[in-house]
Amino acid sequence: MFPGRRRGGGRGNLGVLLLGAQIMRMGIHTIPPVTLTTVALQVAIFLQLGDLSRWFGTPRSVCMSAYKVWFKGDWKLLILAQLTHGDDIHLYYNMASMLWKGRKLENRFRSVYFAFLLVVFTILCGITYIGLNMALAFLTDDQSYELTCAVGFSGVLFALKVLVSHYSPRGTQYIMGFIPVPTRHVFWAELVLIQVITPHASFTGHLAGILVGLLYIKGPLKMLMDAFMVTVPTYTYTAQTSGYNTRHNYGSGPGQRSGYRDPNYHPPGARRGYGWNVDGDAPGAETPGGGAYNHYTGGLSEEEQIRQATEESLRQNRGSNQERLYPDLDDLRQRRQNRYQ
Repeated sequence: MFPGRRRGGGRGNLGVLLLGAQIMRMGIHTIPPVTLTTVALQVAIFLQLGDLSRWFGTPRSVCMSAYKVWFKGDWKLLILAQLTHGDDIHLYYNMASMLWKGRKLENRFRSVYFAFLLVVFTILCGITYIGLNMALAFLTDDQSYELTCAVGFSGVLFALKVLVSHYSPRGTQYIMGFIPVPTRHVFWAELVLIQVITPHASFTGHLAGILVGLLYIKGPLKMLMDAFMVTVPTYTYTAQTSGYNTRHNYGSGPGQRSGYRDPNYHPPGARRGYGWNVDGDAPGAETPGGGAYNHYTGGLSEEEQIRQATEESLRQNRGSNQERLYPDLDDLRQRRQNRYQ
């Protein structure tokens, strides 16, 4: 998020051209529909296409602050401000980030749930931003926090970053190519780094996004959202046993039935274009052997795959009466005694 300012910044629409080049380089067919629509909508708002100018004025007129939203009651700014960008470079960086995060998360959650997630995150990020500024104004006795005005989608992007980090394998990422940070905490490092590099960025706006993301992965938000709409990704896991292979179909939502299925089977009429399919596979996600990677991982991180395999192994061992690989020590002693009697 950035303080409200005039569009363009003297550069024209260079950021829009850069974003178009980024989309073409990625391949428009590889971008899931909700992610692509979100990016296209915000570009259209920035360019003031059609009647959008009636709803979205200048960034300064739609930016959100505690004074405008809480004291003046202009609640629509919670949405309008986050879909508006200060200039073309602000738009470019945010939407390039949205393309990367959206592809990862939409393929995991499916399009309908991901759209629901974006709507909820947008509203909650706005509310949290207003709450943080009002709390700072009260604690510091500095009323300027209530007048601080910001626009941009970066609060939501920070919330999505928390989810991407949570669902990624544990490891180390290098910020700016040389600062090692644990993957699960990389968003905290980015919060500080962005503020150092761009001091006029909205610290409370970015912090609000992180808090909303943490509320989803560690708090009750996911449970509340799943009560309205459950995402049920399909995981295809191959369990190797002696003499035969078994495929298991796992689901994460209530009512999901366990059973068997062919991962190459797709119901008639299932959509296969635009870079996603019924299994949520991203295009080009191929194993060296040529098989679709997500057919075997189902989008699960390495840690989640290990846990799933361990649980299945324990479940199989409990249900089987296998002969011991090694005889019991007491049994060996008894056999030796019987031999010399």
